[in-house]
Amino acid sequence: MNGLDWGTVPAWFSAVLTSGSLLLGFYILLRDRRKEERKEALKVVTWTERGVDDEGSFIRIHVRNIADRPILYVNALYSKGDGSGKILSLPATVPWVPKDEEIFMDVPRYEHGRRTLALGLSFQDADGFWWVKDISSHDVYRQTRGRRGDPSLRLLLTSFGTYRLYRQRKRSLRRA
Repeated sequence: MNGLDWGTVPAWFSAVLTSGSLLLGFYILLRDRRKEERKEALKVVTWTERGVDDEGSFIRIHVRNIADRPILYVNALYSKGDGSGKILSLPATVPWVPKDEEIFMDVPRYEHGRRTLALGLSFQDADGFWWVKDISSHDVYRQTRGRRGDPSLRLLLTSFGTYRLYRQRKRSLRRA
């Protein structure tokens, strides 16, 4: 017989294309699911204002939940102006914020003689996912493996000027 015997080459080609289309379908489903989760987290509206009272000046962070479900464990994230990069957390006085409700938290403008910088807000949505909302850009970032009150959380300034949440793993804590 002259020519090349293709045998199972078309069957293999068909199997590779079918596998590729299945992987593409799962990727699209996962992307759409993450979009929906993010859309709900974007419905948490924040704004800041400066104020002065008897105790000194402060930055008031307003949090309004316009999502369909409540948010939990709201914390204000701020840093000292000393350049150490340490992020401090100020928990809200209420454990959860229901739909169409507003709370506020007062972050001290100066702490131990140094100016503070309000960075963002961390909260847990009704599905149990932790989010960090940047105050300056109003963008949200999903926090992976974070825990409320975790001292090893760091916000790093990227080259674009937005704050992103990164988890700093300390080997000394794991060894202890």
